[in-house]
Amino acid sequence: MSSIPQPTRVNTSRKSERLESFFRTPAVRRYTLLLLQILIVAGLLAVWEIGVRNGSISKFLFASPSMVWEVLVQRFQSGELLADIQITTYETLIGFVVGAIGGSILGLLLWYSKFISDLAAPFIAAIGAIPVLAIAPITIIWFGTEMLSKVVIVAFSCVVVSLTTSYKGALRTDPDLINLLRSFDASRTVIFVKLVVPSAMLWVVSGLRLNVGFALVGAIVGEYISSDAGVGHMILLGSSNFGMNIVLAGIVLVMVMMLIFNGLVALLERMILSWERA
Repeated sequence: MSSIPQPTRVNTSRKSERLESFFRTPAVRRYTLLLLQILIVAGLLAVWEIGVRNGSISKFLFASPSMVWEVLVQRFQSGELLADIQITTYETLIGFVVGAIGGSILGLLLWYSKFISDLAAPFIAAIGAIPVLAIAPITIIWFGTEMLSKVVIVAFSCVVVSLTTSYKGALRTDPDLINLLRSFDASRTVIFVKLVVPSAMLWVVSGLRLNVGFALVGAIVGEYISSDAGVGHMILLGSSNFGMNIVLAGIVLVMVMMLIFNGLVALLERMILSWERA
């Protein structure tokens, strides 16, 4: 007895394979993940709001999404919200440029001298072990309560990570390529500019990515200790008055700012990688 063909199963298998290949494409996968992330956040916010409204979640301890939104709208209408965001953004960006980018340059320059890098290693480790909360009050005393002290705190938060990652990237340069350039009588400066710096770019960018969070946290910590404006001051104001809605509104702002800064660093990374490929 001859076997009966089963075209339906074959067609179903092919359809499932095409469906799987469709969802494996980068664009579809990216938008699918984004949609799922939005749905998760929306679901959590809905559960939170409903829980507060029916009394199962404490309104005093956790506030509610609607209360947080009201705070953001009120402070936006009064102009306080934009002023706080502007001040914290300035402190973060300036401190990030000084600490992260400056630290990356110093780390790359350590490649020039193994003796100096070994000499500075324990001091770098000791500075990296100091928590930001410990140095912040001293910085406020030394540099005052204005923006300069917050910039110093942010720079201090970033410099060690960028220095160590960029130096490690410089050390990972292919020694065969270095010897090849030396065989053509290339100077150390030429080797540094043409080979060491491009080879360490991925490490430098990794350090910048790590320091985005450190920079923003440093600015918030500085504002939390002593300030009259900024997102950290907003959080401090809410906590001192037991206004959980104000505190959570400040936390929401920090999260949004963090996402924006991460996006900017990711854009910088793509630019560096495209330049490196070119």
